[in-house]
Amino acid sequence: MPVYGEKNKRLYAGLNEQSIVLWRKFLELYEDRFDSCEYNVRVGRGIDPGPGVSKEMRDMWHAVTTKRLDVVANREDQTWVIEIEERPGARTFGQVLLYLHLLPQYYPVRKKLIGGLVCARLGFDMTAAFRANDVLYFQFPPGGYPKLPPTFLPSTLSPLWSPTG
Repeated sequence: MPVYGEKNKRLYAGLNEQSIVLWRKFLELYEDRFDSCEYNVRVGRGIDPGPGVSKEMRDMWHAVTTKRLDVVANREDQTWVIEIEERPGARTFGQVLLYLHLLPQYYPVRKKLIGGLVCARLGFDMTAAFRANDVLYFQFPPGGYPKLPPTFLPSTLSPLWSPTG
């Protein structure tokens, strides 16, 4: 069942204002394609300060030292790892690849795992790197039409939009 109404949420755990704007643009086109979305998903071992520390403090240490995925979304037989970044660089690229590796160890995933990026600006070198690693990117430039992967187009688009942007 699609996650209708997801784009109308007031807050999304872990996302800043810029990311929320980009995420809502993505949801405007794609929310009907996903069954569920979870935000601020934690993966990784984190640091345990040891048995001499209170459970509350140990939980806090774990929360601040594990990796944090912006969005984990499910559709059909797919689990998507989605990072949202205004202007992604090498750090974001590494995050997506690391999260694709870690997620199945810490979270129930569906048969196929897909990496995704939602951004406003994306440099030439970055597009080639994401494409080479089969990470789908959804670019929403300020004041322009979105650049979307031709392999995952939304159900409806403006007649003025074209796949080449």
